[in-house]
Amino acid sequence: MKKAALIIVALVWISTLIILIISLTDVYPKNIFSEYRLIVGLAFITITAVLKPMYNATVTKGLRF
Repeated sequence: MKKAALIIVALVWISTLIILIISLTDVYPKNIFSEYRLIVGLAFITITAVLKPMYNATVTKGLRF
C-alpha cells in the first residue's frame, strides 16, 4: 500500500510537471495551456506544496495524510 501511494503521488507530480513544461515552452505551438501560463505555474506550485507533506508522511510514518 505504501508503494502504491508513492507511485500515485509521483505520477500526479510528473503529470503536472509535463503540463508545466508544455505550457511554458513552445514545443507544441497551439496548445491549450499557452494562454494560461501563470495559472499553470501557480497550480504546479500549489500541487507540489500539497504533495510534499503527503510524500514525507508516507515515507517516514506510513500512510498518514
